[in-house]
Amino acid sequence: MPLPRLFARSSSHLCKTLNRTVAQSRCLHEVGQRRYSFAGSQHSRTSYNRFSQLGIGYFKTPYYVPGSHHHYVTNVIREQKSRKMLYYLTGLVFAMVGCTYAAVPLYRRFCQATGYGGTVQRRETVEEKILRHAQDGTVTKREIVVQFNADVSDGMPWKFIPTQREVRVKPGESALAFYTAENLSSTPITGMSTYNVTPMKAAVYFNKIQCFCFEEQRLLPGEQIDMPVFFYIDPEFETDPRMDGINDIILSYTFFKIAEDKL
Repeated sequence: MPLPRLFARSSSHLCKTLNRTVAQSRCLHEVGQRRYSFAGSQHSRTSYNRFSQLGIGYFKTPYYVPGSHHHYVTNVIREQKSRKMLYYLTGLVFAMVGCTYAAVPLYRRFCQATGYGGTVQRRETVEEKILRHAQDGTVTKREIVVQFNADVSDGMPWKFIPTQREVRVKPGESALAFYTAENLSSTPITGMSTYNVTPMKAAVYFNKIQCFCFEEQRLLPGEQIDMPVFFYIDPEFETDPRMDGINDIILSYTFFKIAEDKL
């Protein structure tokens, strides 16, 4: 076969092969576009931004960005954890607020159930002890100094002080003391007090016959009241060996704000 004719046939065959390759490449490119590129919302297009087109000469082929799917999943997990932490913190805040309002009644029930802080005894029981001690005629020389302390919680605009600093009483005797409260704000405020007796081991012998603790006290702006505390030291205080060396008892009250009325 002559060389020119052979060269022409080879050139024709090469052109057909090249055209077929170009057609296949274009077909693959269109399939890639239909699979990874589509018209839609901005969010939809962004979701598939991991696919792009890489230009190599005449041909264009889609390629995948490594790590993009992992980065997307990591952001989703981080957002879920942040949302859960926000829920936990919100619940904790509400729980703390609820505990603050429930602290006073819960403390009262705890004292009544366990005797902590010197639980108020029944009036009949205390009177029976006083009568029995009077009939016995036993005279004790031991004297106990009962000191008084007063506090208010944060945000409580009251002036709250004991009228007397201390009272001296013997086991088996009763005594009367007073506390003074004054509302220093311009709005009516309702408060409630809790108490504590120290040392704690002496609290079981400290009986309050009359007390303003765990009772709501409402004071108008500038109003001042005197609140009595009538208490009794059990005569068994003297015979208990655990009370040896205890000659001072501190009675403390703390007022908390329950409600504030707007004028």
